[in-house]
Amino acid sequence: MQKLLIVDDEQGSREALRQIFSREYSVFSAATADEAQMVLSREQVDLVLLDVVMPGRTGIDLLRQIHVDQPDLPVIMVSASTAIPPIVEAIRQGAVDFVSKPFDVDNILHLVRRALETKRLHRQVAVLETELSAAFPTQQIVGRSPAFSAAISQLRQASVTDATVLIQGESGTGKELAARLLHAQSPRHNEPFVAVHCAALSENLLESELFGHEKGAFTNANRQKPGRFELAGSGTLFFDEIGEISTATQVKLLRVLQEREFMRVGGTRLVCTNARIVAATARDLRKETAEGRFREDLYYRLNVVQIRLPPLRERRDDIPLLLTHFLRKLGPDLHAVTHGFETKAMCQLCSYAWPGNVRELRNVVERVLVLHGREPVISVSQLPEEFHAEPADGTAAVIEPDIPTVSAAVSPLKQGLTLENAVSTYERQLIADALQQAAGIQTHAAKSLGTTRRILRYKMERLGLVDPEL
Repeated sequence: MQKLLIVDDEQGSREALRQIFSREYSVFSAATADEAQMVLSREQVDLVLLDVVMPGRTGIDLLRQIHVDQPDLPVIMVSASTAIPPIVEAIRQGAVDFVSKPFDVDNILHLVRRALETKRLHRQVAVLETELSAAFPTQQIVGRSPAFSAAISQLRQASVTDATVLIQGESGTGKELAARLLHAQSPRHNEPFVAVHCAALSENLLESELFGHEKGAFTNANRQKPGRFELAGSGTLFFDEIGEISTATQVKLLRVLQEREFMRVGGTRLVCTNARIVAATARDLRKETAEGRFREDLYYRLNVVQIRLPPLRERRDDIPLLLTHFLRKLGPDLHAVTHGFETKAMCQLCSYAWPGNVRELRNVVERVLVLHGREPVISVSQLPEEFHAEPADGTAAVIEPDIPTVSAAVSPLKQGLTLENAVSTYERQLIADALQQAAGIQTHAAKSLGTTRRILRYKMERLGLVDPEL
């Protein structure tokens, strides 16, 4: 619930405003500027309703101080006078609006809602300006293999809760994309999603990025800067490669997760946070904990719900879908006309180990489109070099057309294939061979395989041997 602070020396005015706003907001009140500053020092207030005329320090004096201490905190001035000079001075000192007593209830409710919405939009703009990757929001989750579908199902189940989630997976498996999906499916989806790429930031810079800093906290800190926790607000804060942070930062992060509050660098005031925490890592944090490189207490704080994203070699049925997805996504920007791969090329791509996972697959598609984007269909010879070389261990880099030889020489287990993946791989190769022998005529290929054209067409679409939209 958002927090309002009402500052007015008249008890009747304070009580009237409290009754107006207490149904929608958590309301605090103060009779003097000094009392107001005490509230501001212990509570993360979202908006202040401030009387102009008060004994001692005036509302304008307090407004000026608030603007120095918390420049992003919206303040609406309230006064029994309609004189122009106080209004002008209040706006000049940073007030977002001015209301005269006696006030209209609907009007003041509207002004407060509008000011809070403006604050939220400003915070979202700040988040967008600090995003490290602009491509993620427009990408889609692609995959329907059992292993991947199970992981996505777990994400969707976790999304409706506020539980801390730890996403584990090899580099390139789409951990940030999964975190964004979790946020988009959560009740917090209208709040910001803020990513912190831990491996890209030094220890000193990471602390400032997380918690923000006060003006003068260090050289060139010429203004107060909110950190990622503040930018996230009540949204989601995502720590990518959480295993890369130093022990000292782990201690500070643990305290924030426990107490839900922190201090800006160079600051003395505690700031509260309501952000949901989602973390990701390619490391085995249990092993890192056992070997003393990662704090055990922080590990258990993060590992409330653990979701493992399978590597691409464990979800080979998704490779044709991903290839088609990236062809369509990247093709227009690269002015490419390519719409698919020859069946043998597709088989080689599906048999490859993909150590770089989906990120490597995207890179391969982009490389092929840059070099051969004028070809409507990509052949085996146009694939990158790694798809033609044999691995150092002597196993076949791709599945050969002679299926019996492959099954005898290279065990599917050694290729990292599950039973379902192995069956799909050999079924794909068998259909590809039949189509090649039938010169692409599906009716003839179906007959040689002892099935119908309709069933053959269904299997071709399932195995990525044809574009299902054609």
